[in-house]
Amino acid sequence: MLKSARKTMTRLNNNIARPSLRLIIALLLLATNALAVEPVGPATISKQYGQAKAFYQNLTSTQRGKQRDNWKVCAKAFRQLYKKYPNHEVAPKSLFMLGKVYHHMYDRSNNPLDLGEAIAYYEDVATLYPKNSLADDALYAIGRIYLEDKKNSNKAAATFAKIAAIYPDGDMVSGATHQLQQIKGGPEPPSPPVAAEEMEIKSITPRAVKIAKTQELPPKQPGSEGQATILPLRHWSSKRYTRVVVETTEPVTFKHQILAETKDTPRRLYIDLLNSRLSPEAGDIVPIEDGLLRQVRNGQHDADTVRVVLDTQTNISDYKVFSLVDPFRVVIDVMSNDQPKAGGPSGEALSLVRQLGLGIRRIVIDPGHGGKDPGTCSAGGLKEKDIVLKVARKVAAKLKDSLGCDVVLTRNSDIFIPLEERTAIANSKEGDLFLSIHVNAAPQSEVRGIETYVLDLASNKDAMRLAAQENATSTRQLSDLQSILVDLLSNSKLHESVKLAELVQEEMVTGLGKKYNHINNLGVKKAPFIVLIGAQMPAILTEIAFMSNPVEEKHLKTDKYLSNVAEHIVLGVSQYVDSMNLAGIYR
Repeated sequence: MLKSARKTMTRLNNNIARPSLRLIIALLLLATNALAVEPVGPATISKQYGQAKAFYQNLTSTQRGKQRDNWKVCAKAFRQLYKKYPNHEVAPKSLFMLGKVYHHMYDRSNNPLDLGEAIAYYEDVATLYPKNSLADDALYAIGRIYLEDKKNSNKAAATFAKIAAIYPDGDMVSGATHQLQQIKGGPEPPSPPVAAEEMEIKSITPRAVKIAKTQELPPKQPGSEGQATILPLRHWSSKRYTRVVVETTEPVTFKHQILAETKDTPRRLYIDLLNSRLSPEAGDIVPIEDGLLRQVRNGQHDADTVRVVLDTQTNISDYKVFSLVDPFRVVIDVMSNDQPKAGGPSGEALSLVRQLGLGIRRIVIDPGHGGKDPGTCSAGGLKEKDIVLKVARKVAAKLKDSLGCDVVLTRNSDIFIPLEERTAIANSKEGDLFLSIHVNAAPQSEVRGIETYVLDLASNKDAMRLAAQENATSTRQLSDLQSILVDLLSNSKLHESVKLAELVQEEMVTGLGKKYNHINNLGVKKAPFIVLIGAQMPAILTEIAFMSNPVEEKHLKTDKYLSNVAEHIVLGVSQYVDSMNLAGIYR
């Protein structure tokens, strides 16, 4: 590696000043030795960060900054610092510097992808390290980019308003307030009408998981300025359910309509995406042939509208259309006629599954987070994504042994899966139960215990906080979701979900309480978790411990504790299955 780094250096400008040469060599060695396993002290980590920052400052003040390759070396150094030391104070600093590096690259190349990278890295600071002093600085930088580079005063205003709402005591609130006043004082761009049935749910995906998805966009056509590009769609399907996700490069206004069946054609659903153009990579027809949908057709309906048509193979009984953001995508859920109907308004009646005593054939287990989305992290280096994957694997094995049912894991390795895909996996695999496993965190280190959630309006402020944490969004945006969520809820599934949650919660608290001290029962609660939206079966999200609590952090480090957690989750599920069997006997 050292020889390779030296060879690379010989290709650099021969007129480089010697101090800068030493900096570049140090940075190359840092980048090429990213996988070194030797322990490194805090002083050494800070020194590495100082070297990277010194090189950045050198690029901004010398002719060397004109060479793009030098900026790439600088970016790689900061990226490796974040990857190697995500729990050190240099991690948020490195992400913030990555935002600055890519912004400088955009200033020199005018490449919109560089600007997107800058925004995404700044978003990571605010999302992964919301309590860090740089979080509001990162949001302010995003607001300035939207205002000055992207000429989008609406998104700039929304970002500045977020600073005022979330960081009212921060050092950037004065500047953000001033920017808001400046924007409001100028001419406001016309806002397109938004249909009442449309919605937005904030779901920030950290930059770390966006790297692999970066792609060159097709050149804009004449007259297409300001239009969003419709990217290739994704779908998950079964005979009774299909979820289609249409991703766009910018937020769009959309409308949808169901077309009644005719003598020759079954019902069809179309979605018009306004002020949009179709990417050449999107394709015209996406065959599905799942028994519910025959295909999905994309087309440029007119100069400003892309139309997406879902052609069915049978009559659909219900559908829902909503949107998620960062990146913006439109989610379409389609259900067939034989989907179980929801219970009455009171939700008190047994669901169809329990009335018929059909039992449990397949359970879907969802280990939260994954890939470069670590979830909550402890000061001792624990990552939520690793812990919940271990627990999920143990739960899967124990469920197979005790119940003899099929078990599906939404992920069985350290990969990132979007929130909407996790629910789609559960539905398309026709799961009978859905369990999402997470680890909690709280601002106060003394908080500890176990709690389990179902999808509904938030029951209290703590539930809102946790939902914001797991959705990677803000409580302010979740409050907007509360009024919309009613349309996405099924009384029957909610009632069954509560029953499942109560049994799992009680078994975990009681069982673990016999083996460990102070296992607090925080109860069953309700909150708008995006990962549970659209689930066609009883679905719960369980928080098995608080990583922010020193005692529970120690528990999470032991395989014995994780095995005990898995054991009692399975016992709770088994009690729910037994209750279903009794319902079948006495129906």
